[in-house]
Amino acid sequence: MLATMKRVELNEHTEELVNFAQTINFEELFNHAKTYAKVECEFHQPEISTIRSDVHISFVSHDIASQTGAFAAILERCNLSSFSNKVYTDKETGELGYWVQVSIQYEHKNGGSNGMEVMTAWYKNSTGWTFRNAGN
Repeated sequence: MLATMKRVELNEHTEELVNFAQTINFEELFNHAKTYAKVECEFHQPEISTIRSDVHISFVSHDIASQTGAFAAILERCNLSSFSNKVYTDKETGELGYWVQVSIQYEHKNGGSNGMEVMTAWYKNSTGWTFRNAGN
């Protein structure tokens, strides 16, 4: 699954990063996150955006609250999502890359919300996806 553009302002700094972002296939990332979190779900299409010349790719899964065991009784909604991320240029090699912290974000039925890190992932054309699971 490739990302689509949403709220993108192209300039001389962002154009190369956005072009790279449009080539990243998220299927391996999504499959790894689902396997590690032990859930079955689909993801909405990732979206590319720019904020002050920074390029970001955000994503969120469909609701997984029903798969949270004992917590299903108290969760209104629960998703795997990109919490923090950025498309960047590696300062040492000049290669373009993408970094993302994948989190579980949840909302309680009686109000309040929170989240926690599931994993961090990096993508470069030369290496593909690299993962570091939370707790490791």
